[in-house]
Amino acid sequence: HTMKTQIEKLPKSTIKMTVTIENDKVKEFYEKEVEKAIENTEIQGFRKGTAPKEMVIEKVGNSKLYGDAVNNLLQNFYPQALKENKLLPVSNPKVEIKEFDVEKDLEFTAEFAIRPDVKIGDYRKALKNYYEEKDEKLKKEKLEKLKKGELNPEKEEDHTHIGPNEVIDILLKESEVEISDILIEEESDRLMTRLMDQLETIKLPIEKYLKAQEKNADELRSEYNKIAENNIKAEFVLSHLVELEKIEVSNQEIEEMIEAAGDPSVAEQMQDPMQKLYIKTILEKNKLLTKLIEETQGPHTHRDKDHGSKKSEEREETKEETKK
Repeated sequence: HTMKTQIEKLPKSTIKMTVTIENDKVKEFYEKEVEKAIENTEIQGFRKGTAPKEMVIEKVGNSKLYGDAVNNLLQNFYPQALKENKLLPVSNPKVEIKEFDVEKDLEFTAEFAIRPDVKIGDYRKALKNYYEEKDEKLKKEKLEKLKKGELNPEKEEDHTHIGPNEVIDILLKESEVEISDILIEEESDRLMTRLMDQLETIKLPIEKYLKAQEKNADELRSEYNKIAENNIKAEFVLSHLVELEKIEVSNQEIEEMIEAAGDPSVAEQMQDPMQKLYIKTILEKNKLLTKLIEETQGPHTHRDKDHGSKKSEEREETKEETKK
């Protein structure tokens, strides 16, 4: 066997995989790079592809040849190691290589996040309690206004509503999920990059922004880590509940959403299987949230249909930008 793997479970749904690739393979990949270099390197006095190996190696530099060989080894053996161990990362890997020597085996480690387990309490009860408290509070406020003669029947809502964000907050309070630091860091980087882009658009230096916010860079970072952690937790909790509640989204619903985009070029893009899967997850989460809201509020949800999808779309939008 040309490859050995060793799996170590780290805390917080993180895996450390150590892969050892046999020296024969290392040599083979290195030689391929040398051959490519011989074919493509111009050396004075020689027709392309006929210069002696030593001269080519000297011109191209061993470190470049090693680098390319290692990249190809990783691209080949990392996915293979995942497959053999039936592992599905949900983050990019952090890869470390001990050393590269053409005469030795190549050992590398990859750390990555996997899908965390979600433990969730009695979320239906928690939602009911929250709703009843909100309802009580609003009734009290109405009574106060009535006493003071400030009640405007035109403007008053006749029913208490809860929105998707409130539902998500309660679901998060009721859940235990340990998110890998690698995932939090990835999401936090993405949020920071987005902020930098926005600041650049309005030509505002980050220092000025921090000063206006009365924060230093570390405080900003830890704030973004918090937001990142919550975003990711919400993703995992919602997708866990989509399974638990057996939420189904039909192909037709996906097609309808694509048509609703109204723009043929957008619609075309959305036909991509990855995009379709992505639309499906948005629809599933919206359905889940609508279902939980309807159950909690009773049948008075007709006016709330629109709010329902709005918010998770905004959350999804922030995710959409990651993919780019």
